[in-house]
Amino acid sequence: MNAEQAKIQNVIDMAFGFSAMTRVFEKQSTEKIINKLNEVLSQIAYLKNKREFTDFHDDFCRWFEQNIKTAKREKKNGRINSSGPASYGQGAKVLDVALKVYVYYCHLPDPETAERTTRWLNAAIDTKMMGYLKKYPEAVSIKATAIADVDEKTYAVLQKLVRKDIQDNKHKFLSGTLLVQWDDIMWRYLNKK
Repeated sequence: MNAEQAKIQNVIDMAFGFSAMTRVFEKQSTEKIINKLNEVLSQIAYLKNKREFTDFHDDFCRWFEQNIKTAKREKKNGRINSSGPASYGQGAKVLDVALKVYVYYCHLPDPETAERTTRWLNAAIDTKMMGYLKKYPEAVSIKATAIADVDEKTYAVLQKLVRKDIQDNKHKFLSGTLLVQWDDIMWRYLNKK
């Protein structure tokens, strides 16, 4: 492993840990996720436009649904959630956080690609953010109460609501605020940081 490969591996480890999602998945799934992130992040430089990025993102989330399992967990109320297939929303959150760290924070794989790609990045929405976005009448179609319940259509609606929130709250967000920036701002706001 050379220094560049080690840097990318460290970024992936940080991003995956930062997403607070490692505890959600079976132990065997964590290694699969990290290997897949290594593979997909190397493709970023080859994406030419938003459509290609959207397809790339969707392919990862579909792979995630088919290959990753959630861990069996005991909830605070004593109820046990059994292991099962991960959701589209869980895959999206993992990828969105990894892309945020890799592209937006670290300007990888190179500054030019990072600048182009940052405009396409989605908001890494968590459960609190989802609750916040439900204030909009357009959220009536959202039945999900947690990221584990988010399917492809719900994910698309949530991203549209983020765009709407940026547009409707010009007093809160600077002109040109990106989706990836919205989730940074809102995470701190909703968690009183």
